[in-house]
Parts: sequence; C-alpha cells; structure tokens
Amino acid sequence: MKKFNFEDIAYLMQYASVEIAKLAENSFNAIANSYEDELDKLTYAELIKKTIENMADLPTRINKNIYKSIHQENDLNKLAGYYKLSKELVDDFEVTDIWDDFLNKEDIHRLDDLWKQLDIDLKTKGLGANLTLLNFIWERDADIEWIRFDERKNPYEIRYIDDEFVNWLSSQDLENYSSSYDKDDFIDEFKLEEKLVKEKLEAKKEKALVM
Repeated sequence: MKKFNFEDIAYLMQYASVEIAKLAENSFNAIANSYEDELDKLTYAELIKKTIENMADLPTRINKNIYKSIHQENDLNKLAGYYKLSKELVDDFEVTDIWDDFLNKEDIHRLDDLWKQLDIDLKTKGLGANLTLLNFIWERDADIEWIRFDERKNPYEIRYIDDEFVNWLSSQDLENYSSSYDKDDFIDEFKLEEKLVKEKLEAKKEKALVM
C-alpha cells in the first residue's frame, strides 16, 4: 500500500543526494510497508510528513541534520522524538533543553546576567572581583546581548546568537536531544486510530464502487 507520493517528501529531497532523491519515494514507502501493524504504517507516514512540515520553517543547516536522522530510521519512538524536537525548534527554541545545553557547553551567557553577577562580586569582593571582565563588558556596544568565554575564560562578544546556535546544532547527534515523547503520544495527539478507521471505511466504499 502506497503511503507516500513524491509531493509528500519533495521538500525533504533538497537535503538528499541526486541518487537518493530518485529512490526516495520507494524508500519511504518500503519502510512504511515494512510494519505489520496498519496503525504503525500510518504512524510512520504521518511522522515523516509532519516532521517535513516543521522543517519548512527551520534553517537549512538544521534540516540537513534532521534529514540525516530520519531518512533511514524505522524506530517509531525515535521518529516521534525527532518530530517533537523539530516542533519545539519551530515554536521557540530558546525554551528547549537543547538551547540550555548549547549555552552550557559553549560557555555562553547573557550580558545582563554577567552584569548582575559582577555587581554582587563588587559588593562582596571589592577589588577581588573580575575587573578584566568588568572592563570588557563596559566597552561593549549597547546591542550586544551575549558573551562567550573561551577555554582560558577570555570573553568574546556574540552578535548573532541564532547563527551560533544553528551552527552548533547542525553538528550534534539529535538522538541525544529526543524527549520522552513517543509514538503513543503522537498517535494520541493526532488521533491516528480514528484516522485509520476512516481510511479503512473509505477503502471499503471505493472497493464496493469498483465492484
């Protein structure tokens, strides 16, 4: 049973090689039909389609990583996690766990937060506070919101935090950032059991008309 037409996955194909793009429709349909359970077949198809819908609102560098993660994956729980991650990135990436991990691993801080900490340090430590950092922050332009520290704790300004995040995320293993959201959550959210019943009824009606 064919679950995908090329238009369903056309957007995804810009991230595939020419050779893979030619075979993509058959490949996705083959995976969909590899499940014995009809609900699993439908769930796979909907997961791929809805993840692709989210990708339309995400940067190319992130989409390449999402494509790499999903194009041969058949674990529905993993695919549900990738779908949820793509949805969270579209909705507001600055409130996700992956955003917090990015800031922590890259040692990036809001300038306002550093000001607050320096104010506390000056009151409690006096000249023992980080005066080098104080001078650095004092000289920054008013539009600078983010500061990164290198391995030696030298501060550097960041002008385009979104680009920094996209570059970082494009090289991460997305499986590490999948949430507890699984295939059952996806099935419930999109009422796929009801959808499957309707599809079967429609198929019976079409068959009856042919006969």
